[in-house]
Amino acid sequence: MLYKFLIVLVVISLKLRTLNGHNTKDIAWNGGPVNLQCEFGSDLWTNGYVKENVIAVKAVQFQDNIYVITPRMKQNVLATLWLIIRDKNGVELQPYPELRDHKLTDCNAIQNAVDFYLDHLGKLWILDTGVIDTLNNPKCTCPPKVVIINLLFGKLVKRIDISSSHLEANSLLQNIVVEYDISGNTFIYASDASRGAIIVHEMSSGAGWSVIACGPATGLQISLIKRMAHTVLVVVRLHHPGIVELDTTALRRRDSIAPLTVFGEHSKPIVLLGADSYYVYLRHIECSDVLVWNTREPYNSSRLDNIHSAGPRLATTSVAADPLKPVLLILDSDYLTTLRGNPPTYHKITFVNKKLR
Repeated sequence: MLYKFLIVLVVISLKLRTLNGHNTKDIAWNGGPVNLQCEFGSDLWTNGYVKENVIAVKAVQFQDNIYVITPRMKQNVLATLWLIIRDKNGVELQPYPELRDHKLTDCNAIQNAVDFYLDHLGKLWILDTGVIDTLNNPKCTCPPKVVIINLLFGKLVKRIDISSSHLEANSLLQNIVVEYDISGNTFIYASDASRGAIIVHEMSSGAGWSVIACGPATGLQISLIKRMAHTVLVVVRLHHPGIVELDTTALRRRDSIAPLTVFGEHSKPIVLLGADSYYVYLRHIECSDVLVWNTREPYNSSRLDNIHSAGPRLATTSVAADPLKPVLLILDSDYLTTLRGNPPTYHKITFVNKKLR
């Protein structure tokens, strides 16, 4: 009996190490410490590279790897999608899948990844606006597109031109989510803040259209959540109160008018950080606390559960659920100091147990 009891203790200990050990240990880094596998590539590409201009805005985990996007808001950002390399010396960023996949003015390469979406098949869908140096001197290097990377094989497998999907010259693409309907069709939804529109792209036919969801805004954030037997799109206008909800069934019908449901019209403006099944992660725009809304319950901004606090001078920019582990990845940074021209951005990824929500 004692022997069996000891075996059970060992198994429990191993499970706890898997959850709280190396792969789920909080990590932090400054700026963009680069890791290049090819020295020739280093000589060729890093001339003018400014790691202080690298700002990670979103992180996801697939298996034991963590990927971050760093939009080209400033000049001399080497790549815009990275694999985090962790070792005893700290954290480095490795261009992903390869450095050549980020070559400027090469329209087969990723120009400026502003958002990505990880699906259940291990595919990473990347929204590439084609506009670089967006903070100081925006330049259009290529038409906007969606790039698909298969994380299982580490390969860029598809490029989707969305420039004809009812975009305008001043379109401000910001977020992307992907839905597979019950028939197996795939739909891409991207937000266009300049018009308050949702861009819809149907993969099977290649057709695209747009649906006006709200008024124009400086930011338009979207996430997919479950609503009983169907899926809805949660839409947030930055600096505006209220959460808009759209049934994706209506979005997928090109000529239909999508019915809207609005929550918290008179509550504080929020920042949308991510979603997982029935849960939406957000924070009030003036606060660093990460809150969770269980969408099976009525929305009440004063009764949301607090699951994380970024800490002094830090702000949370994304929350992502690990599809294979009971943890959330929370990315915090002091990116506002970098945008003001100060030292490199301090980034921190914290792992939070889902049970705490």
